[in-house]
Amino acid sequence: MKTQLANEQLEVWMTMKAGNKTALEHLYLEYSNKLYNYGAKFTSDKDLIKDCIHELFIQLWERRNYLSTPHDVKNYLFKSFRLAIFKKLSHAQRNESLVDGEDYAFQVSLHLEDHLVLEEDQAALTQRIQKSLNHLTARQREVIFLKFYEGLSYDEIAEVLGISVKGTYKLMARALDVLRNNLNNQDMLLLLVMLELKLLN
Repeated sequence: MKTQLANEQLEVWMTMKAGNKTALEHLYLEYSNKLYNYGAKFTSDKDLIKDCIHELFIQLWERRNYLSTPHDVKNYLFKSFRLAIFKKLSHAQRNESLVDGEDYAFQVSLHLEDHLVLEEDQAALTQRIQKSLNHLTARQREVIFLKFYEGLSYDEIAEVLGISVKGTYKLMARALDVLRNNLNNQDMLLLLVMLELKLLN
């Protein structure tokens, strides 16, 4: 299913490159909400996020004749958008280290599925899980978001983050170790179930 969708998006990409504005609009409608959701994890500045999205698609159109054909359109857009966000935040904060460094904000939160836990336990469990997520580095939270919320493979995450696949596996392993150290076994099990459900949705 995922491969079929990726192939369909590549066809749309090629049509856009050939000068079809409807194809560009299709890509915008398909990915703008996903990109906005991703951007909101880096900053609460809604205008900055929207500017980055609009500029990304304007650049796609203006540079369509020079664009290569990506292996995966979603990966390409996420990677390009991430770089755009970092550059805008770096400029706004006068901090050039954001683009290549790990010193950046990335917030992720989980909402409990009603059927997984009793209602009276939800608030306490949510607080415990959120507290454990706060122990993660921004990059560890980002790898969890891309893996479980966006359903990217480790290869795809590596491409978006600009690191090796091995580095991506290490990031995830370290993130899970931190969570295990900050949660009891039952909470950790529930967290893993919730993350898997995110992956299946």
